Amino acid sequence: MYQLSNRDSAHVTEKSKSYWHQGKYKYRSSSRTKLIFFLSIVSIVEAVMLLILFIQLALTEQEKLELTVLEKKQAQELKALRPEVERLRAEIASLTASRLPNLAKLELDKVINLEMDYVKNIVFTVAGKGSDKHYEYKIVMENSGLSLVHPAVDILFFDRVGVQVGLSKIGFHEDGTPNLDMLERGEVRSFSASVDLVDDAKPEYFRVKIHK
Repeated sequence: MYQLSNRDSAHVTEKSKSYWHQGKYKYRSSSRTKLIFFLSIVSIVEAVMLLILFIQLALTEQEKLELTVLEKKQAQELKALRPEVERLRAEIASLTASRLPNLAKLELDKVINLEMDYVKNIVFTVAGKGSDKHYEYKIVMENSGLSLVHPAVDILFFDRVGVQVGLSKIGFHEDGTPNLDMLERGEVRSFSASVDLVDDAKPEYFRVKIHK
């Protein structure tokens, strides 16, 4: 049988070691290349994400700037229109007062002195919120005479242009007949009620009418 000499055996051993080192080097080189490739992909993805974030922030700042400019423009326009609106309101109030001179301005949370016979004053308030928001009033009466007084009062409500939008009656039943509620001599009494308005209208004027 053929046998390798010591020299040939050593040569084969050295050659095998050389192949093993070369294979190990190639494996390491391949692993390093894959790692570099993976890190490059991660860096690219991060760069793209940062770019997208920067663009979004830039767009957000631009939108904020445009919104601020628009708000300032609208505020300036409203400020310029305010005198004209006030002038028109004054003209409407003047026309309404000239057409219906007996109307009084409806002011909220304020005692409005009337001093009409036994009717002394009235206060209007707004109660509730949202769809339950409604107007209320409290009217004070005083019998300073020598005989009994049957309170019989209508409170009429009008909108900005003088159109009647509500009516409240004191001293009458729902069917319109007078009740028997009397004011004694020297008696002071207040009457409170909610105001029924047409189509949730906003009253701006009122009138108190005493039935004789």
